[in-house]
Amino acid sequence: LEHASLVLRASVRVTTRVLEGRPVLVHCSDGWDRTAQVCATAQLLLDPYFRTIEGFGVLVEKEWISFGHKFGQRTGVCDKHFDDPQRSPIFLQWLDVVFQLICQFPEKFAFSTSFLEFVADAYLSNQFGNFLHNTERDRRDDGIVLRTYSVWHDAGAWDICHGFLDSRSS
Repeated sequence: LEHASLVLRASVRVTTRVLEGRPVLVHCSDGWDRTAQVCATAQLLLDPYFRTIEGFGVLVEKEWISFGHKFGQRTGVCDKHFDDPQRSPIFLQWLDVVFQLICQFPEKFAFSTSFLEFVADAYLSNQFGNFLHNTERDRRDDGIVLRTYSVWHDAGAWDICHGFLDSRSS
């Protein structure tokens, strides 16, 4: 939980400064991992839209997928670097941060932890193009969009069957 605590503390600092009207620049080491974790968490804290299923999907697409999080390299899936020492569960760590927030403030989220479990399973399943390769260009060049579904399409369908919405928000 130490890593989750560090991400939360940094995100709270960013959130506080934004609410004070102060400019914020977030850039952690190489910019690929901690930056996405901190910025995405700060946006969850600042904007209730990102605490809905639709908004959460937009946030992941914006801060992780479009900004080029190295999903392939970090997971070793569909990547020549399967044995790369850079493999690290950065996205799963962030999902744990969100899990901790839901556990502490469940009334602030329009979805349950079951939804996070679905996203984590989808991330590791290799069935959804969103989480394959390192960049949008790699996904496009490999024809991923034509050969796979979007996880957010299935999230809507699974919500009907598995009840991702938090019962308090219904």
